[in-house]
Amino acid sequence: MNKIRRMAVVGMALSAICGSAMAANTFPDRPITLLVPTPPGGTTDTIARLLANRLSSAFGQSVVVENRSGGATTIAGQALLNQPADGHTVLLATFATIANPYLMKSVPYTFRDFDPVSLVVNTPNVLIAGPAVTYSSLAELIAAAKAKPGSETFASTSNGGSPHLSGELFNSMAGLDIRHIPYPGSAPAMTALLGGHVAVMYDNLPSALGQIQAGKVKALAVTTSQRVPVLSDVPTFAEQGYPEYEVNAWFGLLAKKGTPPAILETWHTEVGKALATPEVRDRLTSLGAIIVGNSPAEFSAYLEAEDRKWSQAIKAANIQPE
Repeated sequence: MNKIRRMAVVGMALSAICGSAMAANTFPDRPITLLVPTPPGGTTDTIARLLANRLSSAFGQSVVVENRSGGATTIAGQALLNQPADGHTVLLATFATIANPYLMKSVPYTFRDFDPVSLVVNTPNVLIAGPAVTYSSLAELIAAAKAKPGSETFASTSNGGSPHLSGELFNSMAGLDIRHIPYPGSAPAMTALLGGHVAVMYDNLPSALGQIQAGKVKALAVTTSQRVPVLSDVPTFAEQGYPEYEVNAWFGLLAKKGTPPAILETWHTEVGKALATPEVRDRLTSLGAIIVGNSPAEFSAYLEAEDRKWSQAIKAANIQPE
């Protein structure tokens, strides 16, 4: 009887391996959907469309970018969970996937409900001031905020995203009360900043770079520990008196939990090839992004480390879930 059971277990394992291999051999057999949790025009959307253009050729199937904004990025995540675990629908996840469970009382999932595919890029965030304010440095912003607590406002691209947490972390470290105003994406937040509806904004650098280079907004600081080559004249927060301050925005691909490992590896391989092409590499680098393209296992370890870091940081900043 034990021998029969052992043979059954071996048979099931072989069947699973063969099934995964067959799935990889036939993948993809129809168009692919790349879910984006933000509106068109921001960093997430830009990265997704760069990848989609290259991957359509690589896969021999169209890769359609579908913007599912809202719910602090949870709508897109839930849309993925509603699809089969076959690799034909993936999510370009962001920092909010980690932060949301600590910021919202009711979140339909955590990052552990997905299979990591690859960390695509890291990007700095940048603090920018609009044309309606008189200050042009971090020190001047701090002085204005301390002179009239609660009078200054900062825009971000969503509740729970890395721009939002960049602002809350700085408030906590500097003892400031700069009020957060969330917008549904980078484009409407930038419109509010340019229109004088908010004083400053935290944004992913690729989204904000054009307006900075055009002189329409003033970059006060970058959130990374080192200066960024495309904005070499803009100091870090650390250089301006906050040595412990550091935030990295990231963008990575997630599949539904249970996707065959062979399909995850196919995705990882093709994403790596896409990131190595001159047009994708040069475009991302010109926007200030740092290309990664790591393996599913490496991305999984990165997500675990990010979860530990931000659960502690959010608690230390006394940010309560809403």
